[in-house]
Amino acid sequence: MTVTQVNRYIAFKLKEDKSLKGIIVSGEISNFKYYASSGHMYFTLKDNESSIKAVMFRSYASQLRFMPESGMKVIVTASVQVYEKDGVYQLYVSDMQPDGAGALFLACEQLKKKLSEEGIFNEEHKKPVPLMPGKIGIVTSLEATALQDMLRIISERFPIAEVTVFPALVQGAGAPASLCRAVKYADSKELDLLICGRGGGSFEDLMAFNDEELARCIYSCKTPIISAVGHETDTSVSDLAADLRAPTPSAAAEKAVPDRKNLLGALNNLQKVMENAMFSKLDEKYGRLDVLAKRLEAASPSGKILPAKEKLSSLQKRLNDLYKMSLNRFAAEIGEKAARLDSLSPLKTLGRGFSLVYKDEKLINSAKKVSSGDEVKIVFADGSVTAEIKA
Repeated sequence: MTVTQVNRYIAFKLKEDKSLKGIIVSGEISNFKYYASSGHMYFTLKDNESSIKAVMFRSYASQLRFMPESGMKVIVTASVQVYEKDGVYQLYVSDMQPDGAGALFLACEQLKKKLSEEGIFNEEHKKPVPLMPGKIGIVTSLEATALQDMLRIISERFPIAEVTVFPALVQGAGAPASLCRAVKYADSKELDLLICGRGGGSFEDLMAFNDEELARCIYSCKTPIISAVGHETDTSVSDLAADLRAPTPSAAAEKAVPDRKNLLGALNNLQKVMENAMFSKLDEKYGRLDVLAKRLEAASPSGKILPAKEKLSSLQKRLNDLYKMSLNRFAAEIGEKAARLDSLSPLKTLGRGFSLVYKDEKLINSAKKVSSGDEVKIVFADGSVTAEIKA
């Protein structure tokens, strides 16, 4: 027999042996190699005493929910066959499960590690959640009890917020794609905040939120997102990718909006602070005004005008007094001179019996100045008469 015939015979015998078909083998993976171009996986499965080569072709490998690694303990379903070219028998694996941990859990942990290494979970990429959002979107199932809890809490705490629900599947094979569509649609509505999540359930029930596509969708949103999946002990990939994680949907509603009671209390405190500050400022300004008023009064012209006015009044009084004194003195002098003039007046002489003789309106002081027949005017103290001169 040739070598080829021997290997072919052994391969035939193994194919005929039904006890080596669909066997379940446990062991530790070593020398793991994955060829992305073909999609095939090659590795060695070993225990403490021996090892066996194994291969998992793309048709089966593509169905795995996790990526095998060297050092990982697994349980495989396989058939024993011979690779005729090398005369090596090996396991042809059709299914693989982690030994000691569920495949879903392992897949989830591997996805977290992958996205973390890409920086999807980094804090510097997270957007701040607004303090008082006016428009809030909620992505969840319409039938979810958690939805009613969130609506009630938001209404009680911050009733002026406008809430829009974007329904999506939260469980099952189509849930991740449904959630992605809802998140993208909500992100286009210019919301202030988006809440994405669901209530509690088993690890399998929450797997829709451990989806890579959904994590990347949340990461790329321009709207701040709060993720609220399950309970306090549940941390999904969506929680890590979101801008803020809430332990429960109810907690997400509380984190999303402020409590109006606290706001009213804060407003009252601010009002008191403002009033105190205002009164303090007014007191300060009033004090400053008093100082300026005193300075203005000291620098005011009225301070100089009043003494000048009083001095002017005093001078005016003195002027009046001097005027009166001058008038009295002049009056006395005039009276004295008038008396003297009166005493010298011809009228006084006429009063004593004398008279004045006028000829042609000229006073005659000598008899020689008149002739017989002249007409003269004789003036007495009490009147005058006309006379003709006779020699």
